[in-house]
Amino acid sequence: MAAKITALLSFFLLTSCSFMPHIIYKIDVQQGNVVTDEMLEKLKPGMAKSQVLFVLGSPLIVDAFRDNRWDYVYVSREKDDLVEQKRLTLFFDNDTLINIENYLHFSTEAPVKQQPVEASAEKEETTPVTEEEKK
Repeated sequence: MAAKITALLSFFLLTSCSFMPHIIYKIDVQQGNVVTDEMLEKLKPGMAKSQVLFVLGSPLIVDAFRDNRWDYVYVSREKDDLVEQKRLTLFFDNDTLINIENYLHFSTEAPVKQQPVEASAEKEETTPVTEEEKK
């Protein structure tokens, strides 16, 4: 009888720790590929795969069935809360970069899909960019 009470008491003491999330220390976790704005500026359509590897490093995900797509994924968590999530997808045709899709997601905002690089390059040529648009 005393063994059952001791086992039950120790079980309740151990499980009660899970209900105190602020006491338990949780580390900040950064996973994936860190891709900075400077790295993105260096990417241009027409680059070879080897040039992209030099600029960005190895992709986190290379699809075994479609070798024309590379995914760079980055996730940052602070104290088990999602702070930042980014995904950069590159598409190739005959080892030449043809399209870039950049998805940014922060925990307070909805995912933002930017236009492919080809479309944004045409826009820059036709319309001047003001200082407010750069911000």
